[in-house]
Amino acid sequence: IERVQVLVYRESRGWEVKSPAFTAQYAGARLESGQKLDRQIDGISGATLSVRALNRLARLALLFDRHITKGDQP
Repeated sequence: IERVQVLVYRESRGWEVKSPAFTAQYAGARLESGQKLDRQIDGISGATLSVRALNRLARLALLFDRHITKGDQP
């Protein structure tokens, strides 16, 4: 992952996920075996669901990248 940016955030709590200090944690992230991120992302108190959603999106983006760049090889 090169960069993560939250374009729109409409919830009343957890807006900190938009901050560069939080999103910078994803820079350089890769997938380990088991399709997990290769690093622990620090959570934000009161924004558990938002952090989980960003983690899922980061993993999904990396899975798409893997699929597109390597293709489905038997």
